[in-house]
Amino acid sequence: MQNNIEHWKLRINSRLAAWAGVIGVGLLPCPDCGLPLGVKIWPVAALVWMFRRARRRQMQQLDLLLLHNHDQPPSSGG
Repeated sequence: MQNNIEHWKLRINSRLAAWAGVIGVGLLPCPDCGLPLGVKIWPVAALVWMFRRARRRQMQQLDLLLLHNHDQPPSSGG
């Protein structure tokens, strides 16, 4: 039981550290214009995230479709 708690603490702490790093980098100023880098990075990151999410959802629906077709008996063709 104790090992499981330590495992989850490690996962939560590493996820928090990753998000803090992403936000920290987003707050750094751009060398060219001085705007925070997050202003330039987040719109692109949002597009990538939406594309990956849509792709993952399509694959899940395809898996369900293939599984559904596999469970049905073959139809007679004549």
